[in-house]
Amino acid sequence: MAFKFCPECGTPTEPRARFCAGCGQAFGATTSASALPIAGIVSLSILLLLGGGFWLYFRLAPQPQRPLKPGEGQVSTAPPAGAAAGAASGAAAAGQAGGSFDLPEDIKTYIANLAKEAEANPKDEAKWKTLAGVYYRASRLDPAYEAKAQSAYEHLIGLDDESLDGLRGLGNLAYDRKDRNGAISYYEKYLTLSPDDAEVRTDLGTMYYETGDTEKAMSEYRRVLEKNPSFYQAYFNMAVVHDAQGDRAAAHADLEKARDVATDANTKQRISALLDQARSSSGSLAEAAAALSQASAGAAGGAPGAPGPAVPMAGAPGAPGAPAAPGMGAAPAAPAAPATTFEASVEQLFRAHPIAGPKVVAIEWPASDRVQVKMANFPMDQMPDSMRTSYLDKMKTGVVAAKDQFDRGEEVTVELVDQSSGRVMATVSTRPE
Repeated sequence: MAFKFCPECGTPTEPRARFCAGCGQAFGATTSASALPIAGIVSLSILLLLGGGFWLYFRLAPQPQRPLKPGEGQVSTAPPAGAAAGAASGAAAAGQAGGSFDLPEDIKTYIANLAKEAEANPKDEAKWKTLAGVYYRASRLDPAYEAKAQSAYEHLIGLDDESLDGLRGLGNLAYDRKDRNGAISYYEKYLTLSPDDAEVRTDLGTMYYETGDTEKAMSEYRRVLEKNPSFYQAYFNMAVVHDAQGDRAAAHADLEKARDVATDANTKQRISALLDQARSSSGSLAEAAAALSQASAGAAGGAPGAPGPAVPMAGAPGAPGAPAAPGMGAAPAAPAAPATTFEASVEQLFRAHPIAGPKVVAIEWPASDRVQVKMANFPMDQMPDSMRTSYLDKMKTGVVAAKDQFDRGEEVTVELVDQSSGRVMATVSTRPE
C-alpha cells in the first residue's frame, strides 16, 4: 500500500520513504508528497530510542546510565520502581527518569519552525497534530516542552472534540505525570471512538491497576487479547497482576504466553530470562526482575550496591509507581559471557548496542575478513551526520579492539545491511583511512 501521509501520525511522507519522519513508523512503498524537513525529527526519534517492543529495557535490565547521543547530558534512566507495564503506545520516559538535558540546536530550530508554521495556520489540524507529536517527544527529553505539548493537544481538541490524536496525547501526558484518573478519563473517551486500539486499552488497564481496580485492569487486558491474541504486553501485564495477587502459577503461565506470542527475538529472550529467574528463585516477579537488573548493572560496570533499577511489576495496588517506558532501546537481560573468538566479540559488539542492537536480526560471515550485520527498521541514511558518525566510530573502535585482542592480522570490513532491501547502509573497516 502507498501512503501520502503516515498512517500512524499523519506526517507527509518523503517519496519512496520506508520510515515516517514524524514518528518512526515503518511502512511500505510510498507515493510522493510535499515533505517536511526530516533531519530534526528523525534525530529526535533516534534520541528517544524509538522502536516498538523494547519497553522491557527499563524493566528487565536497565543500565545505571545509558550511552548518550550528541547533545545529550548524562541522566539516570531508571524510573521509579513498582510499575505495571504499559503498552507500546505509552510515553518514552527518558527525560522524566532522571532530569532534563539540552536537545541539539538543529532539533530546537526544527521544532521552533514547526511551531511558527502551525501558529500561522491555527485551523490546520494536520500541522497541529504534527507539532503536538513533536512537542510530546521532545518533552520526554526536556520537560520544558511538556506544557507546549499539552497546549498543542488541547488545540487539537478545540478544533475537533473527538480528535483521536488529541485525546490520546492528553491521556499519555496524564499517564506520564502519574495523573491516573486524568489518563483514565481521556483513554475512556478515546476508546469510545476507537474501541479496538490495543495499545491504548492496555494503557487504560494499567491505569486501572495503579488506582487499585485490578478487576477492571484484568478485564481490559482480556478484552485486548480477545481482539489481538498476539499482543504480548497484555499477557505480560496479566502476569504482573497475578503475581501481585500471589498467584505465581498463573503469573508464570501468562509470561509463557507473552513469550510465545512476542515476535521480536530480543523481547522473547528478556521474558524468558525473567521467567527462568522467577522459577529458579521461587520468588516474586519483582524479586526476579530486580535480580536480573542487578546482574545486568554489574555487567555494565555499575557500582556494587548501587540502587537497583525499576522492575516490570507494580507493588500493592495504588502504590507509588510510574507507567512503563516503552519504545526504549534494549539491553542484555543477563551478563553476557566473555567472547572467546574474534567473531563472537564482533557479534557481541553490534548486538549489545543499546539502540542499534535490538534492530540486528542476523549476523553473517561471507568471508573471514567480511561480516554482514543485517538490521531491520533502522534508518541509518536518515540519521544526521553527527549521530551516524558517532555510531560508526564507536563500532570501529570496538572492532579494532577485538582485532587486537585476538591477534587478528587481516583487516576486516563490517557491512551494515538493511534486511528488507539487502542494501548496504554503511560500512565499518579496520583499514587505516
